[in-house]
Amino acid sequence: MTNDLSPEILAKEFWSGTGLQEIFPRNIEQAIAMTLPLAVVKMPSVTTGAVRKWLKNQHVSASLPEDKRDLMGCLVAYRGHGVVFVCGADDPSEQRLTVAHEVGHFLADYRLPRQQVIQALGERIAEVLDGFRQATPAERANAVLSHVRLGAHVHLLPRRGTDEDSDACVGYAEQRAHQLGIELVAPHERIMRLWGKFGTQGMTNSKEISSRLAAYFGLPENAFCRISEKINRRRPASFLQDAISTIKARQ
Repeated sequence: MTNDLSPEILAKEFWSGTGLQEIFPRNIEQAIAMTLPLAVVKMPSVTTGAVRKWLKNQHVSASLPEDKRDLMGCLVAYRGHGVVFVCGADDPSEQRLTVAHEVGHFLADYRLPRQQVIQALGERIAEVLDGFRQATPAERANAVLSHVRLGAHVHLLPRRGTDEDSDACVGYAEQRAHQLGIELVAPHERIMRLWGKFGTQGMTNSKEISSRLAAYFGLPENAFCRISEKINRRRPASFLQDAISTIKARQ
């Protein structure tokens, strides 16, 4: 399995076999318990200090950055397993999106690269990935090992409006995790199906559509603002244009 699979494929793999994929809002926490070596821990307030204390009480050693921000969520993945920390004081819709976002990071930035390296170099390389031993010169020379982070993987999800890392790689990882997180709980195919239904009802206002989508998927309204605006920009301006587009598509 490679780490360049589309969000749609990764999301379908995640929900496959759970029997929960057609139930909306989706119960992603139940699906996690069925499909991933991942625990969800809810705290009154998520900070690196609180996460560090929790891990210490569980006798888990992981290096966390010094960060005093109030967080929406945090992911700590180590030795094939992980823990998602979520602010339990947030609205349930925000919690669902936070969990989905961190699952996106676990899948795309930790689990898939780990599987790729193990498939390329063999099971023994897991000892290096998990910090049990140093890589041999031959293992270090293998290019695939240079693309995976050794030891614990930590991701912090700050609240919107706080300063974020402007590094291009970090930005790419965040965008990918965001897209996968949305796809996990609000599949693009289902969004477009609902959009068509709203269109037949004469609904064109982006804010109203975002509100309806948010209620259906159990997510905060702001999760759909950019999506609805993007779709609206592609919407034909008249019935004639709509008819021409339909005719061309059938040719």
